[in-house]
Amino acid sequence: MDSTLVTGGAGFLGSHVAEALCKMGQSVVIIDDLSNGFRSNVPKGCHFHRLSITSASAMDALFEQYRFRYVYHLAAYAAEGLSHHIRAFNYTNNLLGSIHLINASISHGVEFFVFASSIAVYGAVATPFTEATVPLPEDPYGIAKLAVEQDLRTAANLFGLKSVIFRPHNVYGERQNLSDPFRNVVGIFMRSVMAGEPSDLRRWLAESCLLIRGRRRANYRGSSAYTSGRRRNIQYRG
Repeated sequence: MDSTLVTGGAGFLGSHVAEALCKMGQSVVIIDDLSNGFRSNVPKGCHFHRLSITSASAMDALFEQYRFRYVYHLAAYAAEGLSHHIRAFNYTNNLLGSIHLINASISHGVEFFVFASSIAVYGAVATPFTEATVPLPEDPYGIAKLAVEQDLRTAANLFGLKSVIFRPHNVYGERQNLSDPFRNVVGIFMRSVMAGEPSDLRRWLAESCLLIRGRRRANYRGSSAYTSGRRRNIQYRG
């Protein structure tokens, strides 16, 4: 029976993908090194292996063991601002590990590869983003994600590996890790509210509304003076 591989399946997004695939009747194999995920997130009925995608030999052995038809690659170390200071770690986990998966997929005849990229590939490009927007990442995390996207396109052209790429941004929901005080703004706000700590949510929403109104007014006037706008970084201090 053909199997489906989900990387990062003990994490927030990966566990939901794996659960949906199991409900569809697919034979799902999950790999996760549990550096950010939790064993309790792994859905029932899935085969779990505690492995890191950074090991090429481990990936080759896994692909030899199972006959994967589809690969859903959601494993990553998501840290945009921090990635400037952990360059080698970032590229090893987010780029090199992904390349190991792509190589194994090509070698073992995977039919379809689904890759979770990131909104970080756009960098500081003016919003709103569309699929036609030219990516211009401004941190090593976004660079790594964009490099994997480009490698997948090359793999499709040369080896026929079909793929779909999606770029999520600030996803939230059940099983989200709320303990991280630095990543995912929605999770940060939820954590501060649950802990009874001061939150800048109201101020952030008010300023976002003002920014949106200003851009709409600028677009109506046909002026480029407003569209660049001023960027505001929201920093949480726990």
